[in-house]
Amino acid sequence: MPEQPEKKVADVMIPVRNYKTISHNCNVEDAVTLLHKSFYQRGKTGLAHRSLIVCDDYGNPLGMVTFRSILQALEPFFAKTSKFSVPIFWEGLFSERCRAESSKNIKEIMYPFNFIALDVNDTLIKAVHAMIKHKLGTLPVTRNNQLVGMIRANEVFEEAYSVMVDHEFFEEAVTS
Repeated sequence: MPEQPEKKVADVMIPVRNYKTISHNCNVEDAVTLLHKSFYQRGKTGLAHRSLIVCDDYGNPLGMVTFRSILQALEPFFAKTSKFSVPIFWEGLFSERCRAESSKNIKEIMYPFNFIALDVNDTLIKAVHAMIKHKLGTLPVTRNNQLVGMIRANEVFEEAYSVMVDHEFFEEAVTS
């Protein structure tokens, strides 16, 4: 049986219309609220997203806010420069950081799309490299410099599973 050609980013990306958007004028609390709603959609397993698209006043995408960008905003400034591998934190610091960051504008914590973007014709190995290098589980996908979708580690992993696992052998082993 001949091997199938390798899939491209366009083959596994999620169309941009499936993502929630948020105005660049919103604050971190607004983003957390919308992220929570987007991620915990009942009855839509596999469709939950850990990121939002940040748009300007005209609906043009500027960047994305992710679970990771929210958590990075909560990290105390002194922990970023600490020599210790695991800093010792005080009681109540998490709540304090949440309150302090909630009113910040989301532009301060978003990943701008000019930071990293993949093209629809890029290979999946390029997506893997970009995700690892930039420590992001979701990356924007463009066609002619226009945002058309997002590629997540979930879909890349699913494709790795599809390529690695001999499905006929696996089905036989499970039913035997």
